Amino acid sequence: MPAADFRPSAEESESDTAAASTDRVQADAGSLRIAYVLFLGMGLATLLPWNLFISASEFFKFQFGGSSHQQTFQNSFSVVYMVTNFASNIYAMLTVTRSSPNKRIVFGLTANTLSYAVGIVMPFMAGLRGSVSFYIALVQLATCAVASGMLTNSLFALVAHFPAAHAEGILSGQAVAGIMATVAQLLTAYSVSPSAKKVTSFDAGSSDSLIPRTVAYFVFATAVNLALTAMFWHVSRDPYYRQQSKLAYSAEDTSDSLSEETEQLVSIVPPSTPTPALASDINAFKHTFSEISGYCYVIVLDFALTLSVFPSVTALVTSTSGFQLLTEWHFLIYNIGDFIGRRFAPSIGVSKVSSLMFLAGLRVLLIPAFFACHVSFSVWYNGIRSDNVFLVLVLLLGTTNGFLSTRAAMTAPGLSVYPTIAGSIVAISISSGLALGALLSWPVRAAGCLCIPF
Repeated sequence: MPAADFRPSAEESESDTAAASTDRVQADAGSLRIAYVLFLGMGLATLLPWNLFISASEFFKFQFGGSSHQQTFQNSFSVVYMVTNFASNIYAMLTVTRSSPNKRIVFGLTANTLSYAVGIVMPFMAGLRGSVSFYIALVQLATCAVASGMLTNSLFALVAHFPAAHAEGILSGQAVAGIMATVAQLLTAYSVSPSAKKVTSFDAGSSDSLIPRTVAYFVFATAVNLALTAMFWHVSRDPYYRQQSKLAYSAEDTSDSLSEETEQLVSIVPPSTPTPALASDINAFKHTFSEISGYCYVIVLDFALTLSVFPSVTALVTSTSGFQLLTEWHFLIYNIGDFIGRRFAPSIGVSKVSSLMFLAGLRVLLIPAFFACHVSFSVWYNGIRSDNVFLVLVLLLGTTNGFLSTRAAMTAPGLSVYPTIAGSIVAISISSGLALGALLSWPVRAAGCLCIPF
């Protein structure tokens, strides 16, 4: 469904004026399809770095051996990545109309590729083990966080000028990144214990399996990123994509001329919707937020409720029937559910804020439901003894998270006079929901054990 379908009828006159331009390129099925595939791939690129570092956690535990960071690096990784990513996202939002989203996308892809290249080399540098290696990894991670923050915000600002279902492409791509990471974790777990009867940790003194596996992780990520970069350069030459990109940043020349020399001479067609000259125009931000605030609250509530219980509570549910690798499988099932919810969001026509907020609020019931499962630290009644019921709850958590966030992200930009800013605010809403959920995980866990969980 096109983004314009969500707009109030009072705004239709503006799009009619823009449509009168003879320089407009009408989108055909092929252009729409390749644009959707691009956003799907770019969504994968935004979460690939974080999932990559999670998948390589056993290597980092080995690599940081002998230092004070060996047992606590995961906390450091989380803080550095989330804080840096959020700050990058905020900067990208405040300057969203000052720079071309296409240039920022190229920056994000390039920075991530360079960071992955360092990851390919690091495992062979035995002399850097310990604290030196830890700080190099932090620089890698911070670089990826900045790149991903800029990439994410630019993508949502850009996709606001495409059919609304294309926003689902970005979010589904992120879910694919999660599935890839959890599959890698499962394969790693089974490779450590092929019989799946007992899973042990890697020997911190052995690198025989860790080094080639880690190199394979980073080589794969580098290849994927290079392929996505090539795909971006190809799609960015499509006349329809160029036209829509121009709407997100009117100072960028994206006319459909036949040569680079001609492009420099052709004047730019005005955007179909007004865009403030500077992103620091506080009134424009306030006006845009007032237009889409309900959907922003849905996104924040959705991710906050999810992160408050997943994985801080769900990962501590233990099997009652001998289900091997229950924790690893529950991560995969959540991500599959999340992908299903996102992928089918365009087909389920629930768009009213009140309806989405009601559904998001109902998800609060999943918190006591998980505490009712076999959670080791819970002081409440563990009445759900079935592993299958627990996994169904995890699937429900993922599916509803994916559906609600995607439906709100699809709908919001089409309601705004400034879709570029609206898309950027949607990206901030996602980051805010994730951050709030991470903070809420502590009091939620405290409610489960009636203790101070530090």
